[in-house]
Amino acid sequence: MTHRHTILFATLVGILAGTTHALTFTTEDYPPFNMFEQRKVVGISTDILQEATKRAGVTIKVELLPWERALNMAKTEADVCVYSAVRTAEREKLFKWVGPLTSDQITLFALSTSTIKLSNLADAKKYKVGAYNGDAYGDFIEKQGIKVERVVTDTQNLPKLTSGRIDLWVAGDNSGPYKAAREGMQGKIKPLLTAGDPKDGQMYLACNPGVSDDIIKKLNEAISAMEKDGTAAKLTAKYK
Repeated sequence: MTHRHTILFATLVGILAGTTHALTFTTEDYPPFNMFEQRKVVGISTDILQEATKRAGVTIKVELLPWERALNMAKTEADVCVYSAVRTAEREKLFKWVGPLTSDQITLFALSTSTIKLSNLADAKKYKVGAYNGDAYGDFIEKQGIKVERVVTDTQNLPKLTSGRIDLWVAGDNSGPYKAAREGMQGKIKPLLTAGDPKDGQMYLACNPGVSDDIIKKLNEAISAMEKDGTAAKLTAKYK
């Protein structure tokens, strides 16, 4: 092979590597934002990211996993991103961020038949509160001095709530009722109190620092354009 051909071959390899390398996006079952239906991962955040990666020319594969595992993969593997992740101070420097994609306000729920009343978060200290492993909303509630009981997956909290093993459930104002309805509990829970700043409920794609700045920039530009042209709102409306 001549020197000229060697350079040309190396250039072609570089171009192909840049266009065919796939990132892995890990996520959890967190309806209506990310969930497994009709044999594929769908949901508000998933649909927004599928469109954003298409616009940015980024190839991805999506894996649905328990949340702690999904989060840890993005922390430790250079070509992995995780969604829908809340952008907390503790997580800020661990990832490169794309978004926000959507939001889900932190909310304490009880059974619709419950007589519990909460005027503020401090009132929740005398009750058993359910959350799940690795969840930022549960972390937020714990930081307010409230003891939280954790499970592996969030839907495990619903039978605990029904049986009285927990009194309150921390979830999102959108995702909580959606999950309950999917588990046959539509109308059987009620929101008692929303907590935190609205920014505390914003959710992002969190990427390992090994993901290139160029890809992060392209994805953020695509998300911004989708907000402006109405695509994000249209994709969100599918799940209302």
